[in-house]
Amino acid sequence: MKAPVSQPRIISPDQVKGWFALLFTHATVTGRIDAALMDQHKISFSTVEILCWLLETEPQSVRVLSGELVSVSPTRASRLVQELIVAGHLQRGADQGDGRVSLISFTKSGRHFAESVRRTFEDSVKRHFVDPLDDDDIAAITRIWAKLENAEGPSEPFRV
Repeated sequence: MKAPVSQPRIISPDQVKGWFALLFTHATVTGRIDAALMDQHKISFSTVEILCWLLETEPQSVRVLSGELVSVSPTRASRLVQELIVAGHLQRGADQGDGRVSLISFTKSGRHFAESVRRTFEDSVKRHFVDPLDDDDIAAITRIWAKLENAEGPSEPFRV
């Protein structure tokens, strides 16, 4: 890891290194996971996030679903959902309580596809994140997130 050369004035050089370590860690691990998903399923992590949420909360309106996503904006979520519909993995249905709302759910083959994608995703997270770390490392990352999540400032959009 190599951080940009500068003379920090407000934070220490070690704090700069810590910041860039966080950024490089995120980019490296998510890049490796994205590559595995693209290689095996021809989809990105953002699409996987949609599929995994739907596996837990199907059927779902695109609006509600996009509010739960971490890696994708509501506009992009709508486009990705449409791509999944065109690919035959998802289908639209009417909300019986409100005809103006369409609900997204899996097709039969789409559910099988999503379960396969979830296995690939979990295998990739294990290989590229869990396996290189020990339990203390994982606990430290979780503690760090709790501190940063509760720090002053907006708490959206990231949730664990």
